[in-house]
Amino acid sequence: MKTRVFLASTALIVGLNCGGDGRDGEAVTPSGVTNPGITVAATEATAGDGDGRDDGDDDGGTKLDVSPGGNASADGEGGDDCDPVNPNATLSGTVFAPNLEIPISGALVYVSQDQPEGIPDGTYCAECVGVPCDSNFVLTEPDGSFELPVRAGTYNLVVTKGQFMHSTEIEITEGANQIAATDSNLPGRWSPDTGEWIPRIAVVHTDTDAVHNILAKIGMGEVSGGALVSGSENFDVLQQPVGGALLDDLAAMSEYHIIFVPCLANTGMGPLTQARIDNIRQYVANGGKWYVTDWSNEYLDDVFPNYQVMHERFGSPDLDYYDTTGTILDPDLLGWLQALPAPLKDIGGGHPNLLALPQVALVDNWSGIDGTPSIIVQDDDGNNVDVGHHPWVEGPCLACTPTTARPMTISAEYGCGRMMFSTYHTDESQHEGLTPQELILLYIILEIGVCHDQPPPPPPPVG
Repeated sequence: MKTRVFLASTALIVGLNCGGDGRDGEAVTPSGVTNPGITVAATEATAGDGDGRDDGDDDGGTKLDVSPGGNASADGEGGDDCDPVNPNATLSGTVFAPNLEIPISGALVYVSQDQPEGIPDGTYCAECVGVPCDSNFVLTEPDGSFELPVRAGTYNLVVTKGQFMHSTEIEITEGANQIAATDSNLPGRWSPDTGEWIPRIAVVHTDTDAVHNILAKIGMGEVSGGALVSGSENFDVLQQPVGGALLDDLAAMSEYHIIFVPCLANTGMGPLTQARIDNIRQYVANGGKWYVTDWSNEYLDDVFPNYQVMHERFGSPDLDYYDTTGTILDPDLLGWLQALPAPLKDIGGGHPNLLALPQVALVDNWSGIDGTPSIIVQDDDGNNVDVGHHPWVEGPCLACTPTTARPMTISAEYGCGRMMFSTYHTDESQHEGLTPQELILLYIILEIGVCHDQPPPPPPPVG
C-alpha cells in the first residue's frame, strides 16, 4: 500500500534545527485545509526495506516533507503518486487530552481502511507517521478543532500527537459528520487491542515537584483533591531507591519513552556515577526523552555539560527560591495557550493564570540558566545542524546576578532523543486544575515526541 510520510508537528524542528521561527508563510495541505507556516513538499518514492523504522533506510512511499518556512506544495518537485481522494463527506470535531477537557493543537487526524501499526513498546527512534494514499489528513487548530474532507465509508479514524495514538472504527456518511470527543481524544492508557497507545513513562517520586499529579490530571490516572489516586496511574511512579537503581540498567531504562527526574528526586537516587551518566546518554541517543527540573539539575548539567551554563551561587547551581514573570517565546505554544477555554486559563484560588499572555507568572523557581550555546553537528549530507536548546519560556532570574531575563524552560536534541529542563517546579502544590506551568509541561510532553523526517545527526561529543 502506498503511503505518505507526514511530520505531524514542526514546533520542535523549528526551534532546534532551523535557527529561526520560519513562520512567515501559509501553505495548503493536500486536504485543502490551510495551516499557517506549514509547507507540504512531496518527494519521489523510493524502494526501501519496509520496516517502518527511522533507521537511515528508505521505507518506500511518497514522502511528505513538512518543513517550516518553505514554499513548495503537495504536487511539488518529485510529485505525489497518491490518487486524488475526491471527498464527498466532512469530519468535524476536536482533539482533547485524555481527560477530555484540554484541547490539543497540532494533532494529526486522518482516516484509513487499515489499523495503524501503533507505537513501539519502548525506546525507539521515532519515524514520521505513514498516512495512507487513500486518505486526506489535517492538523488540528490551536483550539484542537479539525475539519477533514473524506470519502464516505467505513474507516479507522486515527488521531496522533507525539507518542499518543488513538484509532477508532467509524462509519462515515455523505455530507457532514460530527465526531464524538471520545473517538478523537488522545488516549490515557496503553491498550493496543482497543487502538490506544501512550508513551511509557517513569516518574521518580518526589513530593516537592509532584509530576505524577500532573499526569493524573491530564487523564493518565484518577484524581482526588488534585492528587493522583495511587494505583490508578497508567505510568510508573518509582519510589527510592528504585528511581536511582533504574539508571544502573540501560535495558530497564529503555522500556520507557519518557523518564522524569523532578526536583529533589535526586536526594534518594544515590551517586550520579559515570556508569549512570553513560546510560542516560545512551538512553537519550536511542530515542528516550529525559526531563529534569530545578534542584535535580545535575542530572542535566553533569550528563550534558556543554548544552547549558547553569548559574551558580557560592559554587552551587541550587539557588534560593524565587517567583517571577515569564514570557512565552515559542509561537505555537503561545497560540495554544491563547486558544484555551476560559476555565483552563484561570482556575482561581489565587493560582497563576493565563490572562496576561504572553506574560505568565512562574512560581517556585530554584535554578537559573546563564546561557544555552549552539551545539553544531553534521547530518548525513554534511550539513551543519544546531541541536542545542530551544527556549520555550524566559524570565528574570531574581536569584541570579544580574537579575536579567534568562531561559526557564528548554529542550534539546541528543541523537534520536531529547532532554528537557525547567528552572521551576512543574507542580508547585496540590490543587484542583492545572496551572500555566503544568499546562506548559503537557504541551512539551507532546512536542518532544515529534518524529524525525530523516535520520537525526549523531550525538555531539559531551564532557
